[in-house]
Amino acid sequence: MNSEDSLSDVVGSYERLTQGELENLGIVLGAYRSFRGPRRKLLAYASMPITTGLRLRNVCVANGVTSAVELATKLGKDALWELVIQPNIKDGIAFADALGRSRDDLLWIAPSVFEAKKWRWSQDAYMSLWYRIIGELAGRHVVMDGWQYSVGGVLEVMFSLFMRWRMIRPYTEEIATKAFGIKNFLPDMSSHERREEYEAMWQMRVYDASGRELLIDEILSMIVAAIEDLRAHGLAYQDLVGPAYKIMQTPILSPCPASGGLPRTPPNALTVVYDDARARIKTIVSAA
Repeated sequence: MNSEDSLSDVVGSYERLTQGELENLGIVLGAYRSFRGPRRKLLAYASMPITTGLRLRNVCVANGVTSAVELATKLGKDALWELVIQPNIKDGIAFADALGRSRDDLLWIAPSVFEAKKWRWSQDAYMSLWYRIIGELAGRHVVMDGWQYSVGGVLEVMFSLFMRWRMIRPYTEEIATKAFGIKNFLPDMSSHERREEYEAMWQMRVYDASGRELLIDEILSMIVAAIEDLRAHGLAYQDLVGPAYKIMQTPILSPCPASGGLPRTPPNALTVVYDDARARIKTIVSAA
C-alpha cells in the first residue's frame, strides 16, 4: 500500500460531497480562515465523540442490542439522539470548556458545537471540515477519554499522525490536496511560505485529556483494544479496522525512520507495544 492509498479515508470523505455541501463547506472554511496571524500557536482541536464512541458501546450493551439501528428498533427513533448524541454533545462542550479554563493561552475548537442540520450535511461533510481545520489551523490535538471507540475521533487522530509522520509533504502535494479536500491547497503562498506551512504541520502532537502526549504505539494499542472489546460484545467494529491498519503502517510508509534519529522526526515507534498491537490488528484483518 502506497502513501496515496493510505490517505483513502480522508480523500473519500471529500470526493463523496454534494455540490451543495462543497459550497457550504467553502463558506464555513472562509469564516475560520478569517483568523489571521500565528493561528497554530493559539488554536487547539479537541476530538470528541458525537454519533459513536464509548457511550454508544455502553448503551448498546446495557440494552442488549448490537447497533444504533437495533437501538432505534427497540427503544424508538429518538433513542440514539437522547441516549448517545445529545449527552455526547453536552460532554464534549464541557470538555472543551474545561480545557479552556486550564489553558488561558489557547482557544479550543469543539466540533460538537457546530451543526449543519439546515444544510443537511452528511457525515462526510463534517469530517472533511474537521480534517481541514486540523490541517490548516490547529497546533495541537487533544482527545477525550474513550476517543478510541469513536470512528470520527480515530480518523481525526489518524490524520494528525499523517501530519506528524510527514505522510503529507511538499513532494506529495497532490495527495495532500485531496486529503485536505482543498482544490487550491495553501493558496497565494511563496515556496518559502509553503515550506514553513508544512514544517508547522509536521509539529502536530496528540495529547490525552490529562495533557500527556500519546505516541503512535500507544495510540495503535488503544484502538486495537477497543476493536477487540467491541468484537467480544458482538458490536460493530469494522469502521475502526481500516484506520487502525493504516496507523500501523505509518511508521513503515513514512519518510521518517521509524526508529527516529533525525532532527524533529517522530520518536521510536517500533516498541514492544507497537509490535504487539501490530500482530493483533493483522489477526483481526485476517479474520475479517
